[in-house]
Amino acid sequence: MDKTIRWLRMSYWLAAVADFVVAILCLIPSRMGVAQYVYPMGLMSAVAFSWGVLLLFADREPFERRWILLPTILVVTLLGIVGVHAGITGVLPLSRAVGSSSATMIVLSILIYSYVNARNLEKT
Repeated sequence: MDKTIRWLRMSYWLAAVADFVVAILCLIPSRMGVAQYVYPMGLMSAVAFSWGVLLLFADREPFERRWILLPTILVVTLLGIVGVHAGITGVLPLSRAVGSSSATMIVLSILIYSYVNARNLEKT
């Protein structure tokens, strides 16, 4: 159980830190491939920041709130798809899209492992 809790907590914190980084990057136009700030960037920043706070809230009762990983997995997957699409269509340089996609896959793998591990422990 301790190992499962550690993996859950690591997942919550990893995803929260990633969300906070995304929230900050959304407010830096040059990092997002545009010349100036646009309104959707602010919306995305607010959502990313809020999701990070939600994940830190989940860390207070990691096993009981493991369900939060399911929508987090969905969000990370969708963000990864957007990154790949941006690279393929030329919105972002392909090298940047590959780096972003690699980071997304690492985070996604840890989230999925943590959730499945906790779910299997619950069944036993």
